[in-house]
Amino acid sequence: MLDFKVKGLNIAVIMGGTSAEREVSLRSGQAIISALRNNGVNVTAVDGVTELLSKKISGFDAVFNILHGEAGENGELAGLLSSMRVKYTGCDMPSAVVSWNKNWTKILVANRGISTPFSQLINSAEELETKDNGPWIVKPNQEGSSVGLYFCNDKQELNTNTQLALEKVDSVLVEEFIKGSECTVSIIKGKALPVIRIEPKVGLYDYKAKYESGNTGYFCPSGYPEELENRLKKDALITYKILGLKGWARIDFMIDKQGKHWFLEANTTPGMTETSLVPKAAKAIGWSFDQLVVQILSTAFMTDQGELYD
Repeated sequence: MLDFKVKGLNIAVIMGGTSAEREVSLRSGQAIISALRNNGVNVTAVDGVTELLSKKISGFDAVFNILHGEAGENGELAGLLSSMRVKYTGCDMPSAVVSWNKNWTKILVANRGISTPFSQLINSAEELETKDNGPWIVKPNQEGSSVGLYFCNDKQELNTNTQLALEKVDSVLVEEFIKGSECTVSIIKGKALPVIRIEPKVGLYDYKAKYESGNTGYFCPSGYPEELENRLKKDALITYKILGLKGWARIDFMIDKQGKHWFLEANTTPGMTETSLVPKAAKAIGWSFDQLVVQILSTAFMTDQGELYD
């Protein structure tokens, strides 16, 4: 592990904000604050971008971004901090803009030969075209943590749920539903951690299954064949590099009944709550939560070549 001295650093942990993921972000932030303080870091909790702007940002050694959704992941925060020459965790503005857009991400990934479910980007219900009999997934093109995710078993449900989704967001993806098991690969500083297999006991792995239900099973070791696990890790790292991500991320896949894996999406500011996946993967390689947080923080002080700034 990196010999990174954190004691005495002044770190702002930005969390909360105004997105649909506010409550989860606050929980993630509090867990991170506790871990940093355990390591002797001077921490300032900041609720969203507006509050951050009221602080003397230049007085912080770095900003730990755990602002889920919108400003924290769409490039707004990264652009602001870059313009002020303040170090921060997570990817830069161009990478955030691209990875926040699920459709753009899927196009880039597909162009590198990684399979991803067929999908249609639509801005109005009138644009909807269906040539098969489903089922489908409807989800916002730019949102996180499975917010606004709909399963549609037939065309009537598809039309209804598409209209519901478009009442809340400007554009949605209507995506072919891949029946199988969901899994995820966490990446820390360019290293793929063990794959986690996710098994919701009922329905989809949506926001409720992630954060409000105790009925989701998480398996690490995944139980997949070693060859499949290695392919998942390889494609996760390819995706990480294609999108220009930095520091840490989580890449989600589906495994179908034939054992083929399908890319779903990339998460540039993953959750760090008691049910979150990155801490589970880190634990599998012997990292405590506190060690994981320090590793993520260290990436704010690293060059693109993986070296610490002077």
